[in-house]
Amino acid sequence: MPSIISFSTDFLLNNRIHHRLFFKHTKYPLLKAGEIMEDIINLSVFEVIIRLLAATALGSLIGYERELKGHDAGLRTHMLVCIGAAILSMVQMRATYETIEIVRMNPDYAQTISTDITRLTAQIVSGIGFLGAGTIIITKRNVSGLTTAASIWATAGLGIAIGMGYFVISFSGTLIILLVLRLIRRIFKVPDDKLVKIQYLNHSQTKQLIEDYFKQQKIDVFDVEYSVDKDIDRNHIIYTNYYTLNLSSDDPPISKVVDDLSKLSSVIHISSQWTIEDQ
Repeated sequence: MPSIISFSTDFLLNNRIHHRLFFKHTKYPLLKAGEIMEDIINLSVFEVIIRLLAATALGSLIGYERELKGHDAGLRTHMLVCIGAAILSMVQMRATYETIEIVRMNPDYAQTISTDITRLTAQIVSGIGFLGAGTIIITKRNVSGLTTAASIWATAGLGIAIGMGYFVISFSGTLIILLVLRLIRRIFKVPDDKLVKIQYLNHSQTKQLIEDYFKQQKIDVFDVEYSVDKDIDRNHIIYTNYYTLNLSSDDPPISKVVDDLSKLSSVIHISSQWTIEDQ
């Protein structure tokens, strides 16, 4: 047989246990290669429903975690990504089976017809990047959505695994993804970069008081940006500083920093935000 058919047969024979483990228990040595391929790829209605339900359940788990964090790409987005990837994977398996069957029935077509069981799924992996890019928001001083974009890409991988019938991979992968999203930041105490915007009057005096506060609290100031605005109506000059703070677990929380600095009489506005979102 041509190499493309031999590859497909070997691939399916080597992976048949993964596909058959959850559905059937036939003795494989009694089946011919063609019958094994049909049994693995030609999914029954029950098998299709089970895989779609599994994709819905696993996608919803990751989506719910993102929803709890308040991200726009939450429950429904992750569910649809996982379901869509599973559907396309099953379509690819069906198309591969039909191509192999055509060549088996018509050996003369072997030189002109080819099939690749990973072609459509490879497009899922690259194509899902566009959806992930839509969740990343970049401003002048802030980047958010990186972790959510990565979770969408990983969810697509789960959908592919489910659609191909690799339930052990998909369930264990879901568990690891959830552990990464929920526990990694608690296990590894990585300093958080926070951006604090402070608007104030009396430039020299207030600026010195702010710097003294950071030194007193032993807070590492990673970067500072300055701007000046004139309030013509009140004949005031408003100074705006953007402080990038590197806060560790030993430093005071950002809420306390904001609260303390707001008590300075010359500070007229203060706010904080993440510089890079990694929640």
